[in-house]
Amino acid sequence: MDLSKMKAVVVDDDVFKGADIRKALEFNGIRNVVTVRNQERLWEQIYHGEDKIDLIVTDMQYPLGAGEAVDEEAGFKLIERMEQERIDIPVIVCSSLNYSIPNILGNVWYNELNDLNSSFKEALDKLEKGSRLNEEIC
Repeated sequence: MDLSKMKAVVVDDDVFKGADIRKALEFNGIRNVVTVRNQERLWEQIYHGEDKIDLIVTDMQYPLGAGEAVDEEAGFKLIERMEQERIDIPVIVCSSLNYSIPNILGNVWYNELNDLNSSFKEALDKLEKGSRLNEEIC
């Protein structure tokens, strides 16, 4: 999978963290990065966006809709809804809390002690390997 041709959507209400995630994705080759501040905007991108979404990077705590309070379960709700609706878009969780969530592409700990570029590279390497496996199988 050519990362430079992927579209990634970052879901995070923290402007600075969103910028750091964008830089890490760009460092790793993803050029088309869109940031949304709530889950409602993400669902608009998924269902009505012009381009197919190849990757979602989500925080775990952010508003579900515009003008709403932060929902501390937002990331879990996103992953659950994607499973229920059988939406097959790889997800990376990037949070200041160090989660370990099964059945997603990766978990990145957002912390000044952690090298975001390397952490995203590890997760994106899994995506590339999975893509190559699928190409070999087909």
